[in-house]
Amino acid sequence: MSYWVIAAIILGIVVLVAFIFAYGRYIQSRQKLFKKTALFNNMEKLLQSMDTLIVITEIETDNIIFVNEKMKMDFGFTDDVIGEKCWKAFVKDGTERCKHCPKYDPDFISGKPVVWENHSPITNRYYRIISRFIDWPDGTTVFLEQCDDITELKESAANMLETDEYTHLLFDAMPMSCTLWDKNLKIINCNKAALNLFGVKDKEEFNERFADLSPEFQPNGENSIELAFTTIRETFEHKYFCVEWMHQLLNGEPLPCEVTLVRLKHKGEYLVAGYTRDLRKHKAYLDEINKAHENLRLARDAAEAANQAKSIFMANMSHEIRTPMNSIIGFSELAQDDDISPKTKKYLSNISESAEWLLQIINDILDISKIEAGKMELERIPFDLHDIFAHCQLEIMPKTMEKGIILYCYAEPSIGKKMLGDPLRLRQTLLNLLSNAVKFTNIGAVKLLASVKKTDSGSVTIHFEVKDSGIGMSPDQIEKIFEPFIQADDSITRRYGGTGLGLTITRNIISMMGGTLQVESAFGVGSKFSFELTFDIIDDDSDIPSPKTSFKDMEQPRFKGEVLVCDDNSMNQQVICEHLEKVGLQTVIAENGKVGVDIVAGRMQNGEKPFDLIFMDIHMPVMDGLEAASKITELGLKTPIVAVTANIMANDLELYRVSGIADFIGKPFTSQELWKCLVTYFSPVSFSIIDTHRQAIDNENLQKHLKAHFVKNNQTTYSHITKAIAAGDIRLAHRLAHTLKTNAGQIDEKRLQKAAATVEGMLSTGKNLLTEAQSRILETELQSVLEKLAVFSKANAPDSPKTLDDEKARELLVQLEHMLINRNPECIHLLDDIRAIPKAEELACLIEDYEFKQAIITLSGLKARFGVH
Repeated sequence: MSYWVIAAIILGIVVLVAFIFAYGRYIQSRQKLFKKTALFNNMEKLLQSMDTLIVITEIETDNIIFVNEKMKMDFGFTDDVIGEKCWKAFVKDGTERCKHCPKYDPDFISGKPVVWENHSPITNRYYRIISRFIDWPDGTTVFLEQCDDITELKESAANMLETDEYTHLLFDAMPMSCTLWDKNLKIINCNKAALNLFGVKDKEEFNERFADLSPEFQPNGENSIELAFTTIRETFEHKYFCVEWMHQLLNGEPLPCEVTLVRLKHKGEYLVAGYTRDLRKHKAYLDEINKAHENLRLARDAAEAANQAKSIFMANMSHEIRTPMNSIIGFSELAQDDDISPKTKKYLSNISESAEWLLQIINDILDISKIEAGKMELERIPFDLHDIFAHCQLEIMPKTMEKGIILYCYAEPSIGKKMLGDPLRLRQTLLNLLSNAVKFTNIGAVKLLASVKKTDSGSVTIHFEVKDSGIGMSPDQIEKIFEPFIQADDSITRRYGGTGLGLTITRNIISMMGGTLQVESAFGVGSKFSFELTFDIIDDDSDIPSPKTSFKDMEQPRFKGEVLVCDDNSMNQQVICEHLEKVGLQTVIAENGKVGVDIVAGRMQNGEKPFDLIFMDIHMPVMDGLEAASKITELGLKTPIVAVTANIMANDLELYRVSGIADFIGKPFTSQELWKCLVTYFSPVSFSIIDTHRQAIDNENLQKHLKAHFVKNNQTTYSHITKAIAAGDIRLAHRLAHTLKTNAGQIDEKRLQKAAATVEGMLSTGKNLLTEAQSRILETELQSVLEKLAVFSKANAPDSPKTLDDEKARELLVQLEHMLINRNPECIHLLDDIRAIPKAEELACLIEDYEFKQAIITLSGLKARFGVH
């Protein structure tokens, strides 16, 4: 083979190998290009899918090589932005790289990502930017910025900052001292009011000297710091606490405060805010109010005493005068029947007329006294309205004929049935109105009219009207006419006479009947008085319903129910409880008003049946009867409350009604008086003939026991009264005198009762007006009674009873515990058995004195000794 052939073959092989190598490189290059293109496409998709703004620039030139669609949309870019300098695209009128660019940051140059914030003038938005180096698909390293819009976040943060500033401003501007405590009982903050209240210079001093801002002990004897921390801990548990607290200034000056603690939640942790209110001005103000109230009370007591004296005087004098007046009238009428001269007969006639006139005045005074004392009662009997009108016409006609005026009386025919009511008092009201009308009318007519306003099967409403054409009244005069002892003006009394009580009595009677007296009048024209009353109606007398259950004098009713007795006087407790027990009523005793309120409230909370009736003494320690009755009424209880008191004057009764007391019974009371009160609120389940012999024995035994009780409990009463007066505790002395008066009445010691009543009266105003002589009379009378009754104390001393065995003693102690806890006075019937228990005499004495609270404590000791659990 020739050389050229070989050379050609070798060259061909070389060319082929070179072609194959070049083609391989081409194929490899295309594969790399395809791979880079795919990588770029994938990265672009990734960057476009991100919910953030992305921009990528070359490191050296700052030329933009990529922006995602979200960036284009927010900044309004087009594809022309590619290749543009970033500082031209993102900064208006930019001429060089931004000074805040992270490329100047050494950390960024070292390859660490940099997080920074910037405000864009193009969008006017704030962005948090993450800048970093990344590898680009073409193999170069590029600059990536990831931008997140934080405008709302910054605004929210700014608002929060502003809110925190406002909160801090309000905290410091708060006029009440405020302190914040954490769960470790450390003070974490306080406001300026706290610094000002305690006179410390700054919060550091407040924190350091907080223990010095309270005395070592609070008024209740507890250590201040220990109690403060205990209270704060309880607030963390119970959310709220309010207490009066004695603080002090750094100089030791007392600072009475009211502290309110409230649990708060802050950033997932509980804090306690303590609000401190300075009570110095408040207490000074309360002292002024109390002084003013005391002055008002004294003035009120003086006025009430004067009014009581007036009522008593009027009632007594009215009764005293009526007796001789009846004699004067009677003898005058008898004398006119004798054979006497016409002149003398005329004199006697004038005497009779004047006496009748005076008697009418006395009757008016007696009526107003009854009304004020609440003792006027209305009957409920059948009557015919036309009979009343006929009587009124017959009585008034002579006066109208004498004055030459017309009298017109007309009652509209009703429904043919009789009405139930008090015809005597209805006639009295109509006659009063007619008499006034005739008195003040000289020309014209006086009319008495009645018309049916409404009727149904069981009742009828009648409209009554008295009209006249008399002198009339002005509006100012109308306002005065219903006041007692007052007429339209002073000239009326001089010209026409009269007491000024008629209209007052009339209005009150009409009100008691359920109506309201209305008046219309024009000066110089006349007047019209009108009212409406509703009456039950019946066919005949046999249909008359009994207004309340009644009983005969020789019958004893028996009831079923439970009664609460609120009285601090053990003698009173025993008397009323024994009376109630005899007629079948169970009793629970409360030794003062507060205990009574607590018992009633406890039964309500436990869903127990309320008491059927509450007997309430008025004068009691801790809480008196009026306050207790008011609080029981505020609880929403509908149980009737009956006052057991010697005070039954008109002013007292009105005060009782305002306090929620519906009725009263006097002290001392008889069995019949108590029964009459009970039948108002209970329906008797049966009646029994009174065993007079048994009753006499029971009464005698009760009196013996009461007298022995009196001797036992009143040995030091006089000295207690004088000591209370010497100590300035007039209220206590007044209550002791009142109790002694009541107890003396229970045992029928009149002289002592009167002496105690005198002392009570001299102390009733809150001042000591008691004279030495009055005090000595009380001492003498009390000592005399104690000496006279000493025999009952010895006779009542218990005999030495047989001893109960341990088993029976344990059974009795368990039975007693239940009765004492429920304040059941029937445990007094177990005294003989109690005294049969060794060392139980103290318990027997406490039960005998109705000291149930102390008796429970003594009983606990006996139970422990006998192993009763």
